[in-house]
Amino acid sequence: MTTTLYPGAIRGTHWYGDTYKGDLMDPNVLALHTTEGTSVVSYSNGAEAPNLTVLPNIKTRKFTAYQHFALNRSARALVNAPGGVETNTLNVVQLELVGTCDPKHAKTWGKLKAGVDYIYWPAAPEWCYDALAELIAWMHKNLAIPLSGPSEWPAYPSSYGKTSARMTFAEWNKFRGICGHLHAPENYHGDPGNIPFAKILAKAKALVGGTATNPPGGGAPARPKPTPIPKPAPPFPGRGYFGPGKSNSHITALGERLVKKGFGKYYVSGPGPKWSDADRKNVRAFQLSRTELSGDADGLPGSLTWKLLFS
Repeated sequence: MTTTLYPGAIRGTHWYGDTYKGDLMDPNVLALHTTEGTSVVSYSNGAEAPNLTVLPNIKTRKFTAYQHFALNRSARALVNAPGGVETNTLNVVQLELVGTCDPKHAKTWGKLKAGVDYIYWPAAPEWCYDALAELIAWMHKNLAIPLSGPSEWPAYPSSYGKTSARMTFAEWNKFRGICGHLHAPENYHGDPGNIPFAKILAKAKALVGGTATNPPGGGAPARPKPTPIPKPAPPFPGRGYFGPGKSNSHITALGERLVKKGFGKYYVSGPGPKWSDADRKNVRAFQLSRTELSGDADGLPGSLTWKLLFS
């Protein structure tokens, strides 16, 4: 079953999946965009939204992710001309990176400074590429999107319009892997420009052990590793073991499981036996990621939260 929500992603007012249902899809492509701005936008109230937007938090050197559509539903950020090739609906997960690829803003953008107030993606700080590689590795592990892509990533504005990097209809229909907005047919946008794709891809492959390689330009999806049979969830000790003032081994076990599931971003020094606000925030992020729990996302584990977390 396709994983539909990205761990820890914020939805709320940024979620448009109830307004635009989209087409069901079996993702095998990740398309990278840049927003050409410095903040998360409404995308015309969702009419032109991707599946995900990531906002680089320059102070913490981490991404804040916003989810707009489920990962198994088509998004709306690509041009899709009537009677042409399918773009948005052709099994493509779309990711917007807040920032720019325009060399006019390589150093400054008005009074703003690159790397301090916003990200210029062709020459981003290394932590941005690390964070993007982690996201790509997650997409590979959970959606089996191949760790491969085109070798040609021209610089903006030469990437704009009809270029040698722009795929034909036949190439697009065959493609599996990671590409940019600049590669999509029927589109003229040039983002994300000349990002160091080879370096980012190498980082992602290292995170998954270098086990996934596909020919440049795509190919058959990588075969996922066999999923081990999960161990039964430990018995839920009871809600009274969690919350302010509590300290016990169950809190440590909860924190360690949150980290393993990808919901440990609020820990500064790792989980421990004493309940903290970081525990509450991480539990709440996990609850918000599950439709079964999102209506009761108070940050305190109940029996269902415990069962889903340990499953």
